[in-house]
Amino acid sequence: MSEFEITALVLSEHDAFRRAFTELQDTGDGLDGAWRELAQRLEVHAAAEEDMFYPQLAHDAEDGAEQGETAVREHNDIRHAVARVSELSVGSDEWWEAVRTAQEVNAEHMAEEETDFLPAFRDAVDSERREDLGMRWLQFHDTHDRAQGLSGDDADPEAVIAADPAE
Repeated sequence: MSEFEITALVLSEHDAFRRAFTELQDTGDGLDGAWRELAQRLEVHAAAEEDMFYPQLAHDAEDGAEQGETAVREHNDIRHAVARVSELSVGSDEWWEAVRTAQEVNAEHMAEEETDFLPAFRDAVDSERREDLGMRWLQFHDTHDRAQGLSGDDADPEAVIAADPAE
């Protein structure tokens, strides 16, 4: 598997999210900025998956449409958890509890993606297409650096899986 293939890029970001949540606990004065950066990265990741990964999964994999809808609903749950953190006073006990909730919701989603959705995707989508999607993934991240141009609003699961994956 190439390091620029979409599933490798998704897994790499999952590892980065796990580290970022752990490192957040050791952040001192820059806590607000560190959280904001992590929240933005979570949104870019979710939007990228909704733009290219889940439509392709729905199109090519058996049970892909169901998996895609489930994943988008989970992304919306992550968005809600992240929004809750942003409503609270940085560093307060309530804030940390909301951060832990966001971490848990995200971790559960990533685990399901890694055990169910990514293997189904690799089985259904050929390596050339996965590589093409990986290049689009990188372009998407460049275009939406720091979540620029992304609303952070809930995504419509049905619309995501119905999107044409052929770009």
